[in-house]
Amino acid sequence: MLDLGIQRGSSNFNDEDYDATYLSELEVGDELSGEIYISEIKTQEFRGNEINQFYLIITDHDNKKKWVCGINTSVYTNDDIVSIYGAKGGRVYQLIDSLNHTLNDTQLNQLESYSVVFDTFRETVNEKIDKVTAKAVQPSNPNAKTPNIAIIGAEALAES
Repeated sequence: MLDLGIQRGSSNFNDEDYDATYLSELEVGDELSGEIYISEIKTQEFRGNEINQFYLIITDHDNKKKWVCGINTSVYTNDDIVSIYGAKGGRVYQLIDSLNHTLNDTQLNQLESYSVVFDTFRETVNEKIDKVTAKAVQPSNPNAKTPNIAIIGAEALAES
């Protein structure tokens, strides 16, 4: 058999061995602990508008549960460096702010926005974080149809 570089799991959101729950199915207060994965950004058209989205996937291997959360984000490029932007109160902001708070002991909700180099963010999350505990939280937008995700616990891998 030839190795075509096909990876199982990271791009296969519907693993039949796991009970997958999507962002739209989460209720405020739901929690899940496990491995965290950030996908690449995909651009798609929705109702005539271009939407940029990445997936946040939390996988609890012990209990065979998985959260699959599509996160829409603002993207801008400067000198071929792709950055994402999150304004205070938004889903991207909540994710980055809570992760930064948990890992780096920063204050929550201190900045008005985050501008983050996506490749650095993705690589650090995927390669240097061992386990997180994520919680579905009430979004600041009262018209939002789905909860935000806050990271309430995280363990970095030991530096080697």
